Amino acid sequence: MKTAIAIDSLISRDEATFLLELVLNLFPESEIYTIAHKRGGILGQVETRTIVSSYLSHKVEKQDVLKKSFWILPSAVKGIPIHPSIEKMIILSRGYIHGLILPANVEKFLYILDWNLVDQKNLGWQRLFKAYVNDWREKSLVRYPRIAVSSESLKQELFLPNAEVIEPTYRTEEYPFVTDENHNFEFTHHLVYTHDVSVEDLRTLLAFLKSKNETVRLLGPDSHLSDVKASHAEADFAGDHCEATGALYSHQAKAIWDLSKSFFPLRAFGGLATGRPVVTLDTKINREYLTAGAHFLSSLTSEALETIYSDVNGSYLAVDRKVLRRLGLKWNERLFKSRMVKFLDKNN
Repeated sequence: MKTAIAIDSLISRDEATFLLELVLNLFPESEIYTIAHKRGGILGQVETRTIVSSYLSHKVEKQDVLKKSFWILPSAVKGIPIHPSIEKMIILSRGYIHGLILPANVEKFLYILDWNLVDQKNLGWQRLFKAYVNDWREKSLVRYPRIAVSSESLKQELFLPNAEVIEPTYRTEEYPFVTDENHNFEFTHHLVYTHDVSVEDLRTLLAFLKSKNETVRLLGPDSHLSDVKASHAEADFAGDHCEATGALYSHQAKAIWDLSKSFFPLRAFGGLATGRPVVTLDTKINREYLTAGAHFLSSLTSEALETIYSDVNGSYLAVDRKVLRRLGLKWNERLFKSRMVKFLDKNN
């Protein structure tokens, strides 16, 4: 049976890329269908597969550009040609690619990772097309007899009572653990991830930590942060790196600040896996996944920051690092793959 795997985009590495790679491992000869592909943007085994994309691949170089194409995503998805030899299609959807037009004879499996790849609250003139696009992607769900979702929160949001919850995973092997008896380092800094953090919010956070005389190291995209770098020369902007670099910075951190908005808090889990506490936004998805070692930030007001800082400062030396490590590794690759295999078995 010839199998294909579909995903919304292959422009740069994101939370969904590793999950795609794990599914590719289950189907070594499979090809990939996507809305937009930037050649060389992913590397690894993804680029060794046959990749079929929509006409937007010729226009899209960055994820932000794809999101600005919100209004024509239905057209782009419906126009992706499906090779007649495909007999099984596995969809890893972030809200749009599941609108593919698939022949009736194709065995279909839908795993909804995310529904909010595009933040519709921040649309410009494209908001005129919200009703049309949302109606299209919601109606597309009825084509799939088997649906899984990445969280209970998403299951409730989409009103899919019969959907199976398959929790995602991340590169746990990139986060080694140094036991208390084998390390001689001190906890010296706060690690801040820049993913999804606005320039204004980042300024607020850095100013607050500076007022506490804290050393700050930052990881993540920072090409748009030249003004922030200039006004905070004391902060160490390390750039956007792989998980192994994140682990290196995490080990000696008092706390890891991951204020991103994601369907799965992988950077927060990475911090826990190194035995360090994390600060995340107070969202449904973070509350669902994170327990001990997590501090939930409701806003970036001075009062909220002061409360979180006080909690972290009073506990970062006393946390049980092994307990946090176990929580960080709870949703591991082996568990994800075994549950996906079971989900993709039509006899289950």
